Amino acid sequence: MGVIEVRTAAVPDVVPTLRTLAADIAMRQDFDLDAIEDLRMAVDEACSLLLGSAIEGTMTCVFTAEPGRVEVVVTVPVRSAELAEQTSLTWQLLTALATSAKRTVTPEDGGFVARIDLVRECATAER
Repeated sequence: MGVIEVRTAAVPDVVPTLRTLAADIAMRQDFDLDAIEDLRMAVDEACSLLLGSAIEGTMTCVFTAEPGRVEVVVTVPVRSAELAEQTSLTWQLLTALATSAKRTVTPEDGGFVARIDLVRECATAER
């Protein structure tokens, strides 16, 4: 399938569209229903976590699909390099839904960009 990149305003109204896109990509990779739902919810949690600290700007969501695996990278501009506690319920839910997940904040253009990388694999999908 390759790579799909979506750039949109960093606002909560776009999250349902990104969830739907994630589910569609997982279906096309022959994920089972549980894995499709896990990916959909993981994208929702990643976006929600980042939008909580986002400033005006663009949210970018990049989906990379391979047989049995979908990688998602979500980025938003933020004011500071501080990350939310990794003990937050949202982060715990995200890490439970994804095969792997990590958060980073990097300096960019006099500000910062927060990023969440997540991977969801499905053992029953064809590889």
